[in-house]
Amino acid sequence: MPMFSTENKKIISDRYTNRYLKYGYDPKTLGWDKGKQISRYFTLLSGFNLEGKKILDIGCGFGDGIKVIKHFTSNFEYLGIDIVDCLIDEAKSRYTDDNIKFISGDFLAIDDINDYDIVIGSGIFNFKLLEQDNYDFISNVLNKSYSICNDGIAFDFLSNKVSYELENTFHSDPSVILSKYYELTNNIELINSVMPFEFSVIASKKDKFEREDTLFESYKQSKEFQICLDIEKESRRLGLS
Repeated sequence: MPMFSTENKKIISDRYTNRYLKYGYDPKTLGWDKGKQISRYFTLLSGFNLEGKKILDIGCGFGDGIKVIKHFTSNFEYLGIDIVDCLIDEAKSRYTDDNIKFISGDFLAIDDINDYDIVIGSGIFNFKLLEQDNYDFISNVLNKSYSICNDGIAFDFLSNKVSYELENTFHSDPSVILSKYYELTNNIELINSVMPFEFSVIASKKDKFEREDTLFESYKQSKEFQICLDIEKESRRLGLS
């Protein structure tokens, strides 16, 4: 099943190609006039351990998520995929390391994309599709992404908690998006504290827990949990518990 109908694919490809011809390598080509893409990628990626991981970036654009990944580690494998050929060509010219690959294609239509640790996508759900249900499209991408990942997935969305919407943009209801994530796992984080009209949702595949304490095993390995243990220990020492 392809991500987009032939008509929607042409509309999206033409839009980005025309912007690229006008702006070149610039956030405006991607529709990010205010140039906040690094913050978006940081939000999607910072909750994961990226060391030694295979990362798939759907709708990668220029591949600039790599800048954020390299902030955390140099030991990673990256595949960026996009339906817009000129963006992929630009990305290939800018990121030439052996551990970085780009392909032009449709994520949902390519069967041999599998076994990635982390799957991300920024801005891929923001356009109102013609004669396609946007929520069905979101579900299809989330379901396949989760099925091929080992650690988790992270995507961002325009929010419908706004005073106005542009005619060609799709604004997702956070409650609807959360319901779709909960069909996959209970280990979920929604972040709406970075930008007022955009939100990100991260889902971890590490959702094992012990019934005795009902805490995710992944959380019990975190620094935050260790701090909680230290506080409890100090409270007992002081006779406060």
